[in-house]
Amino acid sequence: MDQAKRKPGWIVYAALLTLGVVAGELSRGEAPDAVALANWVLSAALLVALWCHALQRRLGSERYWRIVFWLVSVTNALVLVPVLMRGGTVALVAACLTLLVVPAYVAAWIYAFRSPSLWREPAP
Repeated sequence: MDQAKRKPGWIVYAALLTLGVVAGELSRGEAPDAVALANWVLSAALLVALWCHALQRRLGSERYWRIVFWLVSVTNALVLVPVLMRGGTVALVAACLTLLVVPAYVAAWIYAFRSPSLWREPAP
């Protein structure tokens, strides 16, 4: 499937995920702590990479997004693995929510590592 046919799907997914993340954070009902603030930064980085991929827009440099991809991925894994190992309802919810976010990681990977034509274009 060519990029033009995939683009609307990525845009719809990016919009739904963005709304879901914002709604989830707004529903917390408490002042954010340091962990929540760090999560916001990592979530924002992943969402920006997702939107850039969906819209096929270059932002920053390829090297920057490669670092961001690994930083977000490794940090998420370090937080997620202990939760999943504990088991129970929290682990099940975390696993389900993670499955919803996997396409965003795929988009960030493609954006950072598999979009050479995007990075070779002259900057707007």
